[in-house]
Amino acid sequence: MFGDSITIGQAVIVCVFSLVVVFAVLLAISYLIDLIAFIVSRAEKKKKAGAAPRQAAQPEQPAAATGAGTDEAVLVAAALAAYLGTEPDRLVVRSIRRVTAEQTPWSQAVRNGSLQ
Repeated sequence: MFGDSITIGQAVIVCVFSLVVVFAVLLAISYLIDLIAFIVSRAEKKKKAGAAPRQAAQPEQPAAATGAGTDEAVLVAAALAAYLGTEPDRLVVRSIRRVTAEQTPWSQAVRNGSLQ
């Protein structure tokens, strides 16, 4: 089919064939990643299902006080407890306010303690 000289039509055929091959390989890689993720999640589910009967039933968290922003307070308390490594019921969130970006990045870094 191909000789010493290649016509425009033959070049287009080679280009289209190459594009099809590249996208077919990318699609195959995508399916392999999905398959591996499925297998890993299935193994984790089996591991959790096997470990669940051995664990004692954990009591549910106490309900927070009713009021505006209760869900946000519970989420903030849970996030702080996870960050600090303590129990969420040991923390009390009295107010939630956003920190505005009025300060320069340098002053924010000093306030956060990363520049010492």
